[in-house]
Amino acid sequence: MEGSQGSCGGNRRRFLKTAAAAGPVLAAAGPMLAADPKAFPMITLGKTGQKVSRLGMGSSWTVEPSFVQALLASGVTYIDTAEGYENGKSERTIGAVLQRTGKRKDVFLVTKTHAPRKISGDFNASAFFEKKAKESLERLQTDYIDSYFMHGLTGSQIPMLSDSAVKGAFEQLKAKGTIRYAGLSCHDAQLVEIVEAAAACGWIDHIMIQYNYRTMDRDELKRAVDKASKANIGLVAMKTQGGANEFKGVGESPNLKEFIAKGFKKEQAAIKTVFADERFHAVVSEMTNRDMLRENIAATRDPITAKEARLLEEHRERTSKLYCHGCGHLCETAAHGVPVATVLRYLRYYEAYGKRQEARALYQALPAEARDLASSNLAAAEAACPYGLPVAQLVQIADRRMS
Repeated sequence: MEGSQGSCGGNRRRFLKTAAAAGPVLAAAGPMLAADPKAFPMITLGKTGQKVSRLGMGSSWTVEPSFVQALLASGVTYIDTAEGYENGKSERTIGAVLQRTGKRKDVFLVTKTHAPRKISGDFNASAFFEKKAKESLERLQTDYIDSYFMHGLTGSQIPMLSDSAVKGAFEQLKAKGTIRYAGLSCHDAQLVEIVEAAAACGWIDHIMIQYNYRTMDRDELKRAVDKASKANIGLVAMKTQGGANEFKGVGESPNLKEFIAKGFKKEQAAIKTVFADERFHAVVSEMTNRDMLRENIAATRDPITAKEARLLEEHRERTSKLYCHGCGHLCETAAHGVPVATVLRYLRYYEAYGKRQEARALYQALPAEARDLASSNLAAAEAACPYGLPVAQLVQIADRRMS
C-alpha cells in the first residue's frame, strides 16, 4: 500500500548514486540465493535479534486465507496486521490460518493499536495497552505478539515516547510474555521528529515508517534514519511504491510506454531501491495476488540496476506534480482545518487502488471540521505546495468521490 508522506525536495545525482552503488552489494548475495530455489532472503531485525524475511506481508485491506497460506509457503515470515484493519477481520483471518497450519512459531507477528491522541491526567497506560493487546491476542488465536506497535503515531503524540507510564506499560507487557518487543508505525508529516524521538527514547525496539524512492533523498529524513540505525532499532519500510501510480482524473499521466518497452517495471524498481538501503531490514508490502508476490520476491533477490535507477528517477521527475508528497506541515497550516495530505492519501486509495469502500469509510470518519471545505482556505494551501499540485481541485474531487 502506498501513502502520502514524502520528500519536499530531492537530488537526482544523489538518488542515482545511492541506488546504483548498492547494486554490487546485493548482487554479491544473488548467486548464493539462486543456488537454492527455496532460499529466501533473511535478515536480523536490529536489536530484536530475530531472523525475519526481508519481504513482509501487509494486511490493511481484505486478506484471503488461501493467499496467507501461499505467502507462508513462499518463505515470507514477517506478517504485519493491526486491530483496526478491516475492523479486526485481518487479525482474525491471519490468526485462523496460523492456527490451522501450525505455523505460528515460524512467523514474526506484528500487530498494532492506536494510542490516545492526548494523554490526560487520569490515563492509565498499563490498563489501556493491556486491554488492547489482550483483544488482539484473542483475534489472532495466539498467546504472544512478537512486536506490538503504537499505530500511526503523530507529531502530537511524540511526548508518549518519553512518558514513563507508557514505557512502563510496554515493559509490563514484555514481563508478562504478552509481547516480545515494542514499536511504532508512522507516516505523519512529522515523520522525521518521530523517528528521532524513537531513536533517543531507548525502549523502542522496532519501527515501521513510510520510505520510498520519493522520500529517501530528504537530508533530514536520512539523518533521522541514521540515528535509528545507530540505535540498532529494527527498521521496516512501508508504502515503498509511493507514487508508482498517479491521481486519476487530474491532468494526463506521463507516457510510460518507452520505459515499459525497455523492460522497466516501476513498482519492482521502487521496492528494489528500498532493499538497496542497507539500513532497512525489511519491507512490508500489501500483496493481494500471486503475481504481486512473485514479483516482490524477485525484487528481494535481484539488485536494482543502473538502468532501472535512471528510469525510476525520470519517472519521479515526470510525475512529481501528479503526486502528493505529504508535506502536510506546509499546506495544512495554510488550509486552516482540512488535513490535506490525509485527504489526498484517501483519494489515492480510492482512485489508484480501487479501494473505494474503504476510502469512503476513512474519509467519512474524519471530524466534520476536517471536511468543511467552505471554511478552509484551499487556495492558500495550493499556493503553499512546493510541487504545484492543484490542491483545491484534488480536495474537491476527494470530497465529491468519498462524501
